[in-house]
Amino acid sequence: MSIKKRLFFANAAMIVMPIIAIVFIIFLLNIVFFNGFGSGFKQNWQRTDGELTGVYNELQKTASLDPDKFYDEQYVKSLEERLNEEKAEVIIRKDNELLFTSTQQMTILNNHLPAFGYKGNYPAASWVGDGNYSMIQYDFYFNDSSKGSIFLLEPSASFVNFARSFFPVLFIGLILVFILTNILLSTLVSRSILRPVRLLSDAAGQIRSGNLNFHIKSKSRDELGKLVNSFDSMREQLKESLELRDKYEHNRKELIANISHDLKTPITSILGYVEGIQDGVASTAEKQKEYLATVHSKALYVNRLIEELSLYSKLDVKKLPFHFESVDIFAFIQDYLNDINDELSEKDVQVVFDKDERHVTVCIDRIKIVRVVENIIFNSVKYMNNEFGKITISIIEQEKKVKVSISDNGPGVSEDEISTIFNRFYRTDPSRSTAGSGLGLAIASQIIKEHGGEIWAENLSTGGLCVHFTLKKTKG
Repeated sequence: MSIKKRLFFANAAMIVMPIIAIVFIIFLLNIVFFNGFGSGFKQNWQRTDGELTGVYNELQKTASLDPDKFYDEQYVKSLEERLNEEKAEVIIRKDNELLFTSTQQMTILNNHLPAFGYKGNYPAASWVGDGNYSMIQYDFYFNDSSKGSIFLLEPSASFVNFARSFFPVLFIGLILVFILTNILLSTLVSRSILRPVRLLSDAAGQIRSGNLNFHIKSKSRDELGKLVNSFDSMREQLKESLELRDKYEHNRKELIANISHDLKTPITSILGYVEGIQDGVASTAEKQKEYLATVHSKALYVNRLIEELSLYSKLDVKKLPFHFESVDIFAFIQDYLNDINDELSEKDVQVVFDKDERHVTVCIDRIKIVRVVENIIFNSVKYMNNEFGKITISIIEQEKKVKVSISDNGPGVSEDEISTIFNRFYRTDPSRSTAGSGLGLAIASQIIKEHGGEIWAENLSTGGLCVHFTLKKTKG
């Protein structure tokens, strides 16, 4: 339930519940003190003590046998005394004039008394002056044929009289019930609102102190419950972003350290050979040529390292554009092998490509996939320790993708390191700092991921290392 609806129902309950409680209290008090509602005049005029019944019968008898007796002051005075003892009132009317009233205040009823011969229902109670009375009417004729009516009134024990008597108690009870209801509902509603606010305040305090390793959750579906859950999601995202930032910062420091290490060795060599030429150590033309060849080789290594570092950085921050097209993977691999066949032959490396007449198209960026295949193949050649190297390439067509496998007959990689060879600056032999930049397989991994594929490596049972990667098929 939303907070708006909750507050609306709480305010409505603060009004309705006290009313219901007061009605219930009145009902119980009336049952206890008056044996129920509606104890009217007719029941009272038939009391077991017979007093009022006797007065009523006497008035009826007098009206029937000697109505002129109502003119007798002595008789009327005795009647007043009896009525006063019983706390009842009487009105005797002749035609439209009041012949007798037990108290002066009854005169105000003249214009409101029922007509002669009225057969309707009388109200259970009526206000007369400052009192509330139940009434009964008896009609008769005077000796001169004038119309006469006797009205007997008794103080009413009705609900109105009861309410008037107990008004202070009811008023105080109403105030108390209203206060208690207000306190109860305010406590319940405020608790449901303050609990999530307190959670948010505590969570904000923990975040301010640098602690993000906590969790808050609200089962409530109102606005504050959604706010608590959204706040926790924000905390989780903030935690992930800070962890990612720390990771990037760590990688940046590691990258700088590795670059410094990889650049220092060749640059130191270049400086040494150049100084050797300047100092005349290379005194002969042949020696100078050897020194210059070494400087050239080291400079090429540094240049390649910088290029690969720039390429890896662009891939890492996703700033390198890709141009995808549909390519026949078998023909693509064969064309590339034709280009590097002579270079591999000079290194005594044989390439075996399991090619058949199938045509399977994949979605690739030609230049980037050439870089992947080149890095994998020449990484194998670089670490190959056999007299005659052999590289085998196979392509396996699957349902929605193609798996390319490139294996060699080299020394392989230890099982402890097999999962780290795609990390940047990884080398199986760290002492061979000039063997490569250590970014080749890391670049290959980034390119394959941008193609939506996977790349992994495994040692072969026959010896050597096999690198697999997958590419998405297209409809040829």
